[in-house]
Parts: sequence; C-alpha cells; structure tokens
Amino acid sequence: MDLLQSIEQAYCGFAPHHKYQGKLGQIPPNFDKYLSQLQQLREGLPKRFRSKLDEIIPQLPDLFTEGWPLVPNHTDLLENNIHVDKATGRIVGICDWGGAEVGPFGMSLGGLEIMLGTLTTTGDFWRYHPNHQELRDHFWTLFYHYLGGASDKQKRRIEAARLIGLFLANGFQQGRPATEESEDLRFLGAIVLK
Repeated sequence: MDLLQSIEQAYCGFAPHHKYQGKLGQIPPNFDKYLSQLQQLREGLPKRFRSKLDEIIPQLPDLFTEGWPLVPNHTDLLENNIHVDKATGRIVGICDWGGAEVGPFGMSLGGLEIMLGTLTTTGDFWRYHPNHQELRDHFWTLFYHYLGGASDKQKRRIEAARLIGLFLANGFQQGRPATEESEDLRFLGAIVLK
C-alpha cells in the first residue's frame, strides 16, 4: 500500500462524515434552506423579532451573488470552542467543527458577541462587559484592516450575514422556532434587539 492510500484510510477512520456529499467545487443549495428557516422564524418567534427579520430576509439573496464568497462557517462558535494561549492571548485553535457548513462569508461573526459579554443568573440573562463597545470597535477596525478594507455595501452584507447567522444559530429549539423559555432566544434578544 502506498503512503497516500494509508493516509486516506487513516483519515476515513477519524474524520466526520458530512451530510452533503458532492463533487469538489459543488456548493450545497443553502439559499432555499436559509430562506425557509428565516421565514419559519419570522412566523414562529415572538413578534418583537419581526422587524429585524423583515430587515434581513430581503438581504439574503445578496449573500448568494457571484461576488460574495461562500466559506466554511463554524455554527457553534462559543468561548469553549476557542483555544487561547494564556501567555500571549492569541488564538491557537478552534474546535468542534462537526456542524460546520459552507455558507456566505460572515455568518459566523455573531460569535464575537460571546466574547463581549457573559451569561448571568439574574433576570437580564446576558450582560456585556463594561468595555464591550471599545473591544467591538477594535475588533471591527482590525477585521476591516485585514480584509484590505470594505465598502459600505460590503459592510452591510457582513452585518446581514452576521445577523442571519445569529438567528439561525439561536432562533431554533429542537427544530422549531424557540419559545420564551429558551436561553438561546433570550441571548438572541439581548444581542439583536439592543
């Protein structure tokens, strides 16, 4: 057996099998899936979320145009999935990619919010750190710098993708729109309705 076959066999033993299997270069048809999910959320979530969903649903087609990249998106970017070097503060790894899917660039950026606040046991459920706005501004300054700059149109697309990602990650509970009792819904409300 040659080296390549050995690597393939070893890889098959530990790599997760993905739901979508296709030829290299084919993209799963997520537009219809995302549109359906967002419409379900619009009808099923409490009414206070409707105006935000009415704002972002019409922007979904812009995220599937030829000029907007489709990338692997981590769908569960929580603090315990980000490994940081204690000495330097630098990210050294991101784990739990099992639910990752190819989708529009920006849909994982809602994970930033997790870093800017903390869950509480009091009535407000989510509380931002005192310096969250300074940290947020710093993140976006560096983010756009490393992108090589971004036009206002691109910034609007990134924000739409971020919000859509937040809704899809936190708006469902066991396949149905979340109810008031859902911690994910309370987090979503604290983030997108502020």
